[in-house]
Amino acid sequence: MKFIVIFLLSTILPLLSSAQRGNYKFYSEEDSIKHRHYDLILKRGHGITVENGKAKLVIIDSSYMESTISRDSALKMIRQIPKFTLYTHEPSEGYSTLEELQSSKQKDTITHLSISGKAINKLPIWQILKCKNLKEIELTGTSIKKIPWLLNWNLFGLDSLQTLKIYNHETMKPLKFTKNTHIENLVYRDNPFSPLPENFQLLKNVKEIDFVRNDFRNTPNLEINKLKQLKKINLSHNSLKIQDLAVDTAHSVRNIILSFNGLTAVPKEIGYFKNLTDLQLAENDIVSANIDPALGHLKRLQMLSFYKNDLTELPEFLFHSSELKELDLYFNRIEKVPESIGSLIKLERLFLANNNIFSLPASIGNLVALKELYLHHNRISYLPKSICRLTNITDFHINNNYFHEFPNCILSFTKLEDLDISNNKISTIPVELKQLKSLQYLWIRGITFEANGKEQAEEIRDIIAYLQKKGVKVGIEAIDETAK
Repeated sequence: MKFIVIFLLSTILPLLSSAQRGNYKFYSEEDSIKHRHYDLILKRGHGITVENGKAKLVIIDSSYMESTISRDSALKMIRQIPKFTLYTHEPSEGYSTLEELQSSKQKDTITHLSISGKAINKLPIWQILKCKNLKEIELTGTSIKKIPWLLNWNLFGLDSLQTLKIYNHETMKPLKFTKNTHIENLVYRDNPFSPLPENFQLLKNVKEIDFVRNDFRNTPNLEINKLKQLKKINLSHNSLKIQDLAVDTAHSVRNIILSFNGLTAVPKEIGYFKNLTDLQLAENDIVSANIDPALGHLKRLQMLSFYKNDLTELPEFLFHSSELKELDLYFNRIEKVPESIGSLIKLERLFLANNNIFSLPASIGNLVALKELYLHHNRISYLPKSICRLTNITDFHINNNYFHEFPNCILSFTKLEDLDISNNKISTIPVELKQLKSLQYLWIRGITFEANGKEQAEEIRDIIAYLQKKGVKVGIEAIDETAK
């Protein structure tokens, strides 16, 4: 029994402290009940109370003690329940307040207006229309139901208004938009209890939309293809799917951010965005088999991020986007990099760190435009000779791998500024490192230098001293010189 108590304490306490730190909330009572159910399964009906400063294990519901559902299954279900951290916004400093608007006798001097408070349920439109130079309206924690069409009435000359920001909207009904041809930037952030704004597509000249941290799970298609001037849209933290974005080709859209949406796939609808240059899909659950070949048809794509997903392999069509300049594959489960990566001849930044990669293909030497290459935290023990051709490299990180000797190809990187070889089995560094004129940072933490006698030990020390004297920052914990 003592072992069981200790085991439960050791597993439950970290879970409780994590929940407290996260301070998360649920979108519905049903989700909250479901979370409690699986949480009790995970903890086998137990909970923790604190008496006299000591944690004490107590039984909350004994019916869960003999549950047939495994802890892994319960944990998986808990992770699938949508939850959020509520971010509350304060009115921006330097903006004119509602009180200042009402008392001002020179309203044409007001350029940025911030209105806040749940009691505000409509815009003071006749006061606002006197602000002839107004550029931005910010609404924080209001209950405003509608953005009136008078904001767009040219008769009043309010054509300077370009930005509308709405935070912590307090109503359960959708905020209604009316036609407006002046607003170019729309921000609708941190409104988890308010649905998708109604008719926001009537902002005909909007170029940038920020819809971060809302709850758009059960909303109709956004139909952003109707916004002919839209260039950038950030939809992070919304539980949205790619097929919810448009119903037809959206020619104008250049930049889409869909991070933290629980995505498991990239469907064919990604092909609607033919002119896309920047696609960020970080912090999702996308698997390689669920990426549609339509992604490879985005010929203008310059930046693609699958940071922290569940990729195990890289589909060939991923390398059909020959305009790519940045490819972020950090924190996946990739083991092999295909030869076809060599077709990305315009690539400047490649992030392959924190995977399970054993080796790189020879074709990586074709990426002659590459400036930054991050390979750290993998299982790499050698580099192909072709990598010597990457003479434009400025940042090269191979720390936390399985290298047993210093890769001499690094000496070909004449523009190298930042080199990290930490935590490898490398035992010495070449004197030629002194010749890298652009080097600013050398990271050699966790390296145990082994010298064949005093002369070689002094040589290693002299190399480091020379670099430091030249102004290179050398990150080092200790130099262990073992004379053989």
